[in-house]
Amino acid sequence: MARLNRGGRLPASLLVGGGLFALLVAVVVAAPWVAPYPYDEMDIMAIKEAPSAAHWLGTDEFGRDVLSRLLIGGRTSLFLGAAATAVSLVIGIPLGLLAGYVRGFVDEAMMRIIDVLMSVPPILMGLLILSATRPSVWKTAIAVGIIYVPVMTRLVRSVALDLSREEFVLAAQGRGERLPWILLREILPNAWPSIIVEASLRMTFAVMLAAALSFLGLGVQPPSSDWGLMISEARPFIDSAPWIVLGPGLALCVTVVAINLMGDGLRDLLDPRMRGRA
Repeated sequence: MARLNRGGRLPASLLVGGGLFALLVAVVVAAPWVAPYPYDEMDIMAIKEAPSAAHWLGTDEFGRDVLSRLLIGGRTSLFLGAAATAVSLVIGIPLGLLAGYVRGFVDEAMMRIIDVLMSVPPILMGLLILSATRPSVWKTAIAVGIIYVPVMTRLVRSVALDLSREEFVLAAQGRGERLPWILLREILPNAWPSIIVEASLRMTFAVMLAAALSFLGLGVQPPSSDWGLMISEARPFIDSAPWIVLGPGLALCVTVVAINLMGDGLRDLLDPRMRGRA
């Protein structure tokens, strides 16, 4: 159950991070209606134009409005982070529950495979997965999600190991409940607090990794807009037109800070180990 701090208030980090993240989501969802220009509209008369009343964040090397591309690109970047996190949850939760409860050979085999996967750096794993197929938004989301499946599996396994020794699980075993019932009705509901905290923090890494893959040309492809792709396209013009890279760079920083604050707040709210520190 969610827990307030001693003053009866939600953690400040959750309020700040959650509020900032909600604002980001609201802005990018409304992007098609609030963007001042079509994100792919080019104006050869306004190439690399500095920020002005007509273009608040300036224009890029093709005369496209940076603010409009930033807003539309935010939809893609946040979608990639959320979709990748969902993929890691859908695959990692069942594997973690099974390994943590069944144990024995199943647990040992899964953990050795996960050890091997976790030994590969995430960016290298992403390159290996995406280099074999034509890049697309969905493939990037699935690839990033698969990369973080081992982390989610390990977390759920650890929680399941602890919960499998609790009296309510032993009582379910004594009643003769089947394995799916015990995993889904007894262990999983009590594991959600830890899973939610980890998922919120994992989304930070997913957003950054998806941006890095787009930066390397293996994520979102032109003429679509994405913060990582925008930074990649702006590299040659950092000296002559720094405003092109400044917008997406700051957007990534603000997003990461917001999600991290929200994750810290959720940990303070839901993690029983933090009760003594509240």
